[in-house]
Amino acid sequence: MAIGTQAATNPVTATCNGFVTPIITSGCLGIQARRPDQSFDGITWVDPAGNNDYNGLSVRAEHRFSQGLYALNSFTWGKAMGDSEQALEYFAGYYQANPQNIHDLAAEVGPSSFDVKLNNVTTVIYQLPFGRGRHFGSNMNRVADAFVGGWEADSIVSAHTGQPIDVVYSASGNNIVSSLSNDYRGQPFVRPNVTGSAVSQSRSQMLNTYFAGYTFSTPPATDPFGDVGRNSFRAPHFVQWDAALHKSFDIHEKAHLQIRAEFFDVTNHTNFGIPDTKTTDAAFGTIRSTFPSRQGQLAAKLIF
Repeated sequence: MAIGTQAATNPVTATCNGFVTPIITSGCLGIQARRPDQSFDGITWVDPAGNNDYNGLSVRAEHRFSQGLYALNSFTWGKAMGDSEQALEYFAGYYQANPQNIHDLAAEVGPSSFDVKLNNVTTVIYQLPFGRGRHFGSNMNRVADAFVGGWEADSIVSAHTGQPIDVVYSASGNNIVSSLSNDYRGQPFVRPNVTGSAVSQSRSQMLNTYFAGYTFSTPPATDPFGDVGRNSFRAPHFVQWDAALHKSFDIHEKAHLQIRAEFFDVTNHTNFGIPDTKTTDAAFGTIRSTFPSRQGQLAAKLIF
């Protein structure tokens, strides 16, 4: 666990970074002036103090039917919790949900950034019953078989609940508790206070008001660590149907050519990206990204 913070605060001076109880209510010093040794800037160290655990249930149903039909369904219920994390555990282009206050890791317990509560994948493979050696046209001549025989269709439907997202605010002035700017070095992301609860809204509404029903506020400099839990919100869920159609040509008894047509997001269903999660951003709570829309590709593979 990479943790970034400052050297211990000098209790003699007034502080506003929340690491110690302020002894006066005004005249708070800047972050550098609050360090006991002015020759030091931000400090990063590795401390094996984090606690993470995962509990899950996996169910797999598989059946091979007659006539070349195969079906597989995999379902996973999982719960990954922790008070810290490492790089590569969160969305690409997102930030790492580091602790906001390394002196209070107990308050950091929340879902891990890779936590997906429900995940289901259904796969169906069907060898079309036409052509040489199959149910219809088993004695078909090779010319006809080259066009209608040897086809196989694949279908994969993936669906999972949204991954956790961390709501934070950009600290300024005396709310700043660290000068570190790289999350992988342990940059703390301070979280706001929150009241309210989620309200029901349509898919089109949530694009502009994803956190509708909640009211967020920036904490005072004397206590900059808000009460929003780490990773306490969820990104939109994900559903996608992918399909493929391919055919094999026998070139030689030991060589086969496979032609594939693959399609991703066949129904062109829109899967939304994550909302802006910084309450101090003008675009906070808006979604302006999506996962790739329907795509198709052709491929050839020589097997020998």
